[in-house]
Amino acid sequence: MAEHPSEGPRRRQYRSPRTRRRAVVGLVVAFIFVAVMTGLFYQATQSGLAPESGVVHLAGLTAPVKVIRDTAGVPHIYAQNRLDLARALGYTQAQDRLFQLEMRRRLAEGRLAEVFGADLVESDYVYRLFDPEKFARDSVATYPPEMRAQVDAFVGGVNAYIDGHQHSLEPAFRLLGIKPAHYTAEDLEAGALTIAMLVGYNATEESVYINLAPKMAPSDIAALMPVYPSLPLEPPPPETTAVFGGTKLSDHLPSGFALASGFARLGHMGIPASNNWVVDGTKSMSGKPMLASDPHLPQSIPSIWYEAVLVTPDGFTSGALAAGSPAVAIGTNGHVAWGVTSVCADVMDLSLEHLSADGMNYEFQGKWLPLERRDVTIHVRDLSDVTRTIHSTRHGPIVSDVLAREDNPLSGVKLRGNYALSLRFAGLTPGPSAAFGFGSATARTGKDLVDAYRTFTTTPLNLVWGDDSGNIGWHIVGAIPNRTGFDGKYPTAGFSGNFEWNGMIPFDSLPHTENPPSHFIVTANNRLADVPWNGSWVAPWRFDRISDLLRARDKMTADDFKSIQRDRVSIFALKLRDALVQAGDGGDQDLRWALGEIRGWDGAMTANSRPAAIVAATEVTMARRVFKPLLGDDYKSFMLLEDSGTYPASEDIIVRPASPLWLAGADNANATLRASLKDSLALLASRLGIDRDKWRWGAMETIEFAHPLGQRGGVLGWYFNRGPFPTEGGRHTVNNSWFDLGGDAPDRFKVRQISSYRFIADLGDPEGALGMNHSGESDHPASRHYDDMIGSWSRGEYHALDPSYTRAQSSAEAELDLLPR
Repeated sequence: MAEHPSEGPRRRQYRSPRTRRRAVVGLVVAFIFVAVMTGLFYQATQSGLAPESGVVHLAGLTAPVKVIRDTAGVPHIYAQNRLDLARALGYTQAQDRLFQLEMRRRLAEGRLAEVFGADLVESDYVYRLFDPEKFARDSVATYPPEMRAQVDAFVGGVNAYIDGHQHSLEPAFRLLGIKPAHYTAEDLEAGALTIAMLVGYNATEESVYINLAPKMAPSDIAALMPVYPSLPLEPPPPETTAVFGGTKLSDHLPSGFALASGFARLGHMGIPASNNWVVDGTKSMSGKPMLASDPHLPQSIPSIWYEAVLVTPDGFTSGALAAGSPAVAIGTNGHVAWGVTSVCADVMDLSLEHLSADGMNYEFQGKWLPLERRDVTIHVRDLSDVTRTIHSTRHGPIVSDVLAREDNPLSGVKLRGNYALSLRFAGLTPGPSAAFGFGSATARTGKDLVDAYRTFTTTPLNLVWGDDSGNIGWHIVGAIPNRTGFDGKYPTAGFSGNFEWNGMIPFDSLPHTENPPSHFIVTANNRLADVPWNGSWVAPWRFDRISDLLRARDKMTADDFKSIQRDRVSIFALKLRDALVQAGDGGDQDLRWALGEIRGWDGAMTANSRPAAIVAATEVTMARRVFKPLLGDDYKSFMLLEDSGTYPASEDIIVRPASPLWLAGADNANATLRASLKDSLALLASRLGIDRDKWRWGAMETIEFAHPLGQRGGVLGWYFNRGPFPTEGGRHTVNNSWFDLGGDAPDRFKVRQISSYRFIADLGDPEGALGMNHSGESDHPASRHYDDMIGSWSRGEYHALDPSYTRAQSSAEAELDLLPR
């Protein structure tokens, strides 16, 4: 009887020698295949990873230059003169950030579609509207000789690296199948346009206003578009209402609300905010001024910032440069320290233009003038070229075709008849914008520094400074329109000629101060002066928090400044908490529990805080409760405005007594607040589960550092992106972690903006400046310096920016000798 397989011992299987040989060969082949593929992957991903040590002969140098990289990969460059320093800086920036420089150039010049395809046509078109080539040419023409020489040296260093590495480019170039061309000063100046666009304001507000004007009373619009907590609500003037408020002017288009690649993309690039402050010697332990600066910008990998320590025999400069710039934007030279924030001035105006029946002319003060015409061709990868005609008036390019797109949530209005909208932008004022801060390297006093910024003519900044003579100061620098008879908040009738710009406000007339009696100066994108022009200012919550912390302390040290930069207390969250507590629980047991949780909360948006999660979720649900019924189809376009950085109605209704947005008065306000709090509990349960003990703010808010090639996730996202990680802070904290109120569910509480760079300088210790970028010095994913700062940044740590050659060499990670060729 045959033995059943389950019975008795299993019989030994016989394999022939041939079978065993085949198995062994198969294993060897598989091993070789895996080894080859691993090697190819390694080779491909390591390509373009330039050595940081060694010797390079660099054309154009007049003397040897030493580049010492510290453990963070930050180059400390030691040169014998400033031209050699600029050339070496260009070389090291290209070594670390060549792909970023290429993308920045293409973005500004409207040339992304030729490498990314049709999705970027609209973005390219928007930049082409502003004629970046002409802007760059006109700007470079304003360079004084010394600046031009240093910029040319910087560009020469970039090009020397490109020439030496055409056959060993990093993986991003290989994936796109492109090679970088030589750079010019004009390319760098066009790249500065991307920064100007990022910190330009008001086009979003004006286009949303045009959407609402035919359907809402001026008083309602004023409540939806407040200017500042301390200012009265400002309805559109009668002239504007007469033009834009009637249904005869416009048709409402139902919007799909998907972010378009054009103007809407620019309106949603981020919330350019920032903090900086300075104290004089009476409030520092060293007896000298101390300065801190942390710009808030959308997080990215690589960072917009590039750190460097630059040394010549006549001095040093250390701090952060915008990648692609040869000048330190935030830093110190030992005699002066400086930082910048966005002024949030209104630098954009939409103008209604009356066109002739044939569309070839436009009316101005009763006369017909010819439209300027410019044809642009956008090359599109794998598709035919796209050619468009851009028309312009004396007020700027016509943008109606962009604003009227159905997938553009910034405006749902299509103008009727022979009307169009043009856009004026002060950021297009020609000047040496790419080299802003150029003169800061040699400034010896605060006055020298301010004078150096007279050449800065693009979107305005708050320049805060301290010098080693003990002085501190603040000066607005940049281009702000000199308007006559209007403030720029609402769009105007351009054809009337009554709403013109008289150039830009003269530099010496821009607000400024020195050595105030408070002994400190703070800017945080708030309204700092009683100015006649409009601004898209941020509410003073961060300003107030920093000011309170500075008043409470004397004889401060760098550690005190670190603590302030890491601060996560939200003043607005406390105001919302108080409003919720005042509204009461209405007899609801869940609300009673929630109010018990938040009543004694200190406002700290820390990762382990349950009250922070409850209040932040209520901020989101309250916005939907208030604005969705009021605005209907316009809700999402309006929420884009709420999330764009301007002072939002969602905050104003909490701090303005008897806001008209509470339609039925205080009773309605309390009922809405209670309902919003109830909604927040449901939101938290859906995101974090029904176990309330597990509700924590850090489990809600996350941050991801995304690379341009990793935006769509997948394998490229895995390779290029980092995160997501849990984080702390919130929309209004000094240590900023901005999230959208109106975002879609999957992206809700996903951080869009952070304290992108932190800098601290004590002029009592001239060489002891501290800094920390948010990702790393390199844009190459295989580099150890691609993401090595993320952990340090998230923990609130700093590294030294020490110009000492001896100390740099004693702890050097790499040394590169650049020698004249």
